[in-house]
Amino acid sequence: MVIGTSLTFYRGAAFNRTLTESLSAATGLPASTMSGALVDGLEEVGARRVAVVTAYSADVNAMLAAFLRECGFDVLALRSVSVAKHVGEAAKMAESDILHASVGAFEQAGNADGVLIVCGGLRTLDVAPLVEARCHVPVVSSMPAALRKAAQLAGASAMLPAGYGRLLSGAPAISIGEVRS
Repeated sequence: MVIGTSLTFYRGAAFNRTLTESLSAATGLPASTMSGALVDGLEEVGARRVAVVTAYSADVNAMLAAFLRECGFDVLALRSVSVAKHVGEAAKMAESDILHASVGAFEQAGNADGVLIVCGGLRTLDVAPLVEARCHVPVVSSMPAALRKAAQLAGASAMLPAGYGRLLSGAPAISIGEVRS
């Protein structure tokens, strides 16, 4: 499992696929990347139109948006909770700031069917269910999605009890139509 979201999306979807295939070929084991885990997570919860929150600069956000579009997703809103200038800085960002940025991106998007929080350093395990409760759509975020994917690749159960969001608990996705009707 390649941990480091921007390391695996910045050159696009084809690079991410080639990297994953090369890792599998070199090790003889199944492999994935953090970006691949995000794509898998979005697909699993049925999110195609996403509101995105990152800890990246505008340039890196543009590369992320291009990657997501190459993978078939519509990026309806994209904002940074703050820009991490060095490794480790993202982990210091307040969960309340991540929550606020996520809800703001969702509201800006208008009709998103998922929220994507991107940066392996952002602490999102406790934030994701709060965003889901406020926005009524599933949340997929870098580190939880990557750890879940790594467990799946190792043949282990990747499900957690309720309270950690739809992706990690296996709860069925709720469509916007169901919520708003």
